[in-house]
Amino acid sequence: MRKAIRGKQPLLLAVTSACLLSGGAWANGVSAEPPEAEDSGFTVLSNATNVTHWGLGAAVGLEPSPYSGDSTRVSPIPLISLDNKWLHAFGTTVDLKVGRWSDVTFTLRGKFDVFGGYKGSDAPILNGMENRNGAFWYGPALAWKSAFGTLSADYLLGGNKGQMADFEYRKSFELGHWSVEPHAGIDWLSSKYVNYYYGVRPSEVQPGRPEYTGKAAYNTSIGTQVNYNFTSHQMVSFDVGVSHLSSGITDSPIVGRRYIPMFKVGYLYRFK
Repeated sequence: MRKAIRGKQPLLLAVTSACLLSGGAWANGVSAEPPEAEDSGFTVLSNATNVTHWGLGAAVGLEPSPYSGDSTRVSPIPLISLDNKWLHAFGTTVDLKVGRWSDVTFTLRGKFDVFGGYKGSDAPILNGMENRNGAFWYGPALAWKSAFGTLSADYLLGGNKGQMADFEYRKSFELGHWSVEPHAGIDWLSSKYVNYYYGVRPSEVQPGRPEYTGKAAYNTSIGTQVNYNFTSHQMVSFDVGVSHLSSGITDSPIVGRRYIPMFKVGYLYRFK
C-alpha cells in the first residue's frame, strides 16, 4: 500500500508493494513468491542449482490521491516475473539475493517508483507548485518465514528524496485453487522524504497554501490479498486495503485525506 502513502502516492508499489520479496508481496500487481533456496549461506558460495522461473502479466491499481482535489489514480502496470539463484524481479522491484540462513533471507533491493509525486496541474491546490518526481529506491531487505507467517522489512534510499523503511507481516491460507493472505504494515518516511512530496517551499506559498516543512511520518496499512490459480501456470490476484497517513503528512496544506483505500487486480502467466 505504499503508493498511497508515498508520494506516496506511492500509488501502488506500494508492499506494495509494496511491494516485498517475502511472502508473495505485490510489487504493484500480482503476488509472486520465489521458490525456497536449497541450502543456507551466502548465495555466491551456494551449491543450489540455478533454475530460472519466469512469467508475464499485467496489473492495474485504483487509489485516491492524498492531495486535495486530485482525482483517483489508475495505474496500469506490465508485469515481468523472474526468479533464479541470483535475482528475484517482479513488477518494479528487483532483489539481488545475498544469502539465506535457515528461514531468514537477505537481499539488496532496487525499486522504481514510477507513479510517485505530482504535477502542478494535477489539482488546483498544486497550481504553482514545482513538479515532484518519482525515484529509484535502493537498499537492504530482510524476510523471515515461519509457520506463523512472513515478517519482512527494508530500508531504502532515494537520493535527494530522503529515506523510507517498511515493516510488514503476511500470512497465507491455502483453500484449494484459492489462497487468502491478510497483511499489515508500518512505513517510516524520513523528514526529507515528507518535505519533498508534501512540503510547501517559500517560493510556492499562496493564499490558502502556507509554507510547510515536512516531518518524519509513520503510516500504517492493512488489507487482504486473494489469489486464484486457474491452472499451474495462470493466476489472478486481488488486493484490497486501506492506509492511514500520520500527522507529518496530513498537517500539510496540500493534503486532503487521512485514509487512503486501495484496490489492485492482476493476472500472471508463469511459463516455468
